[in-house]
Amino acid sequence: MKAVIREQLDAYVKEKYGIDPEILPFSKEDYAIYRHSDTGKWFAVFIVKERHVFGLSGQGEAEIVSFKIRDRMLADHVARQPGYLRGYPARSWNWTSAVLDGTIPFEDICRWVDESYAATKNKGKNKRTPLRQSCSNRKRTTVSRNAESADRGDVTGTEEEKR
Repeated sequence: MKAVIREQLDAYVKEKYGIDPEILPFSKEDYAIYRHSDTGKWFAVFIVKERHVFGLSGQGEAEIVSFKIRDRMLADHVARQPGYLRGYPARSWNWTSAVLDGTIPFEDICRWVDESYAATKNKGKNKRTPLRQSCSNRKRTTVSRNAESADRGDVTGTEEEKR
């Protein structure tokens, strides 16, 4: 059942947002994410683990999809409903998880994925840059500033920086 729901959700997100799931390269974990194509922000995460890890009864594995709900009170309310869990693994960020076992209607899961897409959408501020690019730019800027200061003979900074 979970594979069918997952395939339907993949098709839904592909049709509505033009996004394919991205498989994360963890050797012992089974994670896939949907992320915004412009910012790279995640808006849904699929996780497969043993049922007991999620606090579920029974044997075997369970697959969940986690999504962000803007309203904290609504997220708390939803997490108390059958088939939902407080967000795994980010319990404190208004993320909620749905167990993909048929308990929750597919339309409801789609609605929550849509809500998560809207909640995580970039509003034009804080556009993320790749970590490697931002670190290398910062390093070059710091090096060039230090070189310029040394050329001018500036004596600034703490004693620790001078060493």
